[in-house]
Amino acid sequence: MIVIFTFMAAIGQTFMKSGSARLAHEVNLQILLADTPLWIGLIVYCCGAALVVLALRHGELNVLYPIISLSNVWVAIFAVTMFHESMTVVRALGILTIVAGVAILGRGASR
Repeated sequence: MIVIFTFMAAIGQTFMKSGSARLAHEVNLQILLADTPLWIGLIVYCCGAALVVLALRHGELNVLYPIISLSNVWVAIFAVTMFHESMTVVRALGILTIVAGVAILGRGASR
């Protein structure tokens, strides 16, 4: 469930980023309510958060929460592919560090 959440969180954040572009110039209630990408992002993110709540009922907090950081990896990939943001060597190393850390924690949890 947590792994699914990481993907849902990244999708939700991507939609929220897309929707926020409309809010850059003027923010009023009518624009906010009509901002479909923003609302899709919020709904997807909230549905994913419900999965986290369910997963936390049965899992260890100190194992599950580091896995949530994988959403940052998905967001970085989506940012590069969808918004043409740059991927520097330092950012790539940061992503690899996150993945390695989650792998180490996962390996320790299985023992």
